[in-house]
Amino acid sequence: MKTLFKIVLIGGLALTAFASVLGFSVLGLLSDIPGAHLTINGDDFMWSSMNLADAFGAGLGLVIAFGVMCLVIPLVLLLGLGLPLLILGLVLLAGIVALLSVGAVLGSPAIIIGLILWLILRDKPRKPAAAPPAMSTAAPLPPQPPTGPTAPTEPSLT
Repeated sequence: MKTLFKIVLIGGLALTAFASVLGFSVLGLLSDIPGAHLTINGDDFMWSSMNLADAFGAGLGLVIAFGVMCLVIPLVLLLGLGLPLLILGLVLLAGIVALLSVGAVLGSPAIIIGLILWLILRDKPRKPAAAPPAMSTAAPLPPQPPTGPTAPTEPSLT
C-alpha cells in the first residue's frame, strides 16, 4: 500500500509539473504568433513586455495556484466526499449492530435453551478406563553394569 501511495504521489506531482510547463509553453507560443493575441483585462499580454513587478505577481499567482492544487483540492475532496461516505458507513454499521442486538435480546431464551441442550446431549468422547498394572511373580532383574566408556579416573572392577 505504501508503494502504491508513493507511485500515485510521484505521478501526480509529475503531471502537475508537466501541466505547468505546458501552460508556460502555450503562453510563450501564443505571444510569438503574429495573429494571436492573449488579452487579460483588456490589455494584450506579451512575455517581452513584462517588467519585474508583473513577473513577481505572475510567479506569486502560480505558487498560490500550485498550493491550491496540491492542498486545498485534495482536502475538499476528502472532506466533501470521504467524510460523508464514512458517516454513511458508520450509520449503516450502527443499524446492523442494532438489528443484531434486538435479535439477540428477542432470541435469548431460545439461545439459552439451545446451549443447555447442546451441553447435555453432545457426544463427548469417553476415555477408556486405565487397566490396573499387571502383577508378575518373577524376580526382578539385577541391575546391569554400564557398557559405555568410563572416565579414566574412575576405578574399574574388571
